[in-house]
Amino acid sequence: MFLLHNPTPFISLLITIVTLIGSIDCQATYSSHICSDSQNSTANATYTSNLSTLLSSLSSKASLNSFYEDSSNGIYSLYLCRGDVSSNTCQTCVNNATQDIRQRCSSNRTAIIWYDECMLRYSNRNFLGVDQTYPRVLMWNSKNTTSPDEQNFGALGLIYTLIDYVPYTNTMFGTNQSAVPDGSQNRYALVQCSRDINSSDCSSCLGMLGDAVTECCQAKVGWRILAPSCSLRYEEYPFYQLSSTPPGTVPAAPEPGSEAKPGNGESNTKTWL
Repeated sequence: MFLLHNPTPFISLLITIVTLIGSIDCQATYSSHICSDSQNSTANATYTSNLSTLLSSLSSKASLNSFYEDSSNGIYSLYLCRGDVSSNTCQTCVNNATQDIRQRCSSNRTAIIWYDECMLRYSNRNFLGVDQTYPRVLMWNSKNTTSPDEQNFGALGLIYTLIDYVPYTNTMFGTNQSAVPDGSQNRYALVQCSRDINSSDCSSCLGMLGDAVTECCQAKVGWRILAPSCSLRYEEYPFYQLSSTPPGTVPAAPEPGSEAKPGNGESNTKTWL
């Protein structure tokens, strides 16, 4: 039997580990943002006040809802958390987004901000229920695959399997993974649609982003495309909460949790369209 003569340091270590795990789970990682529809300072004061009230209302919903839409005083807004993150992470991400977007787009009537864990947008135009693939952000790893002149059928296969399946699920979110032919590593993919659009529009949105991958970045070892109504991502490292589902199958209900972080130090390239 193993006995601790002085359990206090051990208990302190456990508390530290739990605290660290909790803080990692609640982190929000900024990806990109787009601001549009500039306004003058006179109109800005009223709009900013109304927007602040609306975004505060959104933020208060994030502890209970992974998706929420709202409108007030001619301003339309929504947030969407990634389908596998915990409620704590969702709330932290949305809280950060509501503050960050007001600083980055302080003179704009329309804006969208993406984090790894959530997306938030607002506008003075009613976009709710409208499928939008622009404006979009394309991001990719600077490292090429071993055969950059050939189509990456493994990556595209993962993505298109999800595109065929995810639009018809309740959350319109899904992940997939598979091993490369020699078994030396796994591939990981994720797609998601904003739940204000229907299944048909989700399928169309993801299909357009999937087509864009073949034109921009499928020769890279990792990439993602972020659009207002949908997004997709592929990497050679786990960037979402892995489930117990065997590789090569689409998990029906990903478990909430924290995402793993890359450790390869590769940089990303970003393009706005």
